[in-house]
Amino acid sequence: MEKELQSIWKEVLQLDEDPGVDESFFDLGGNSFFAANAAQMTEEKLGVHLEIPDFYDHETISAQVKLLSNNGEK
Repeated sequence: MEKELQSIWKEVLQLDEDPGVDESFFDLGGNSFFAANAAQMTEEKLGVHLEIPDFYDHETISAQVKLLSNNGEK
């Protein structure tokens, strides 16, 4: 799931390289608009649901993987 989230973040944030799994979504240039786009792409590509507040509470890919792994679909 890490690689898939890295790919989604890279696309949404228009990064040249995959983001590190411990980099903050917001430090990479993210905002609530980008979080909404990333959440939608995550649901479409991975079938798991993230909400905008999840990006504030779990700012890194590693934290989101843990969130999604611990909670099944959320």
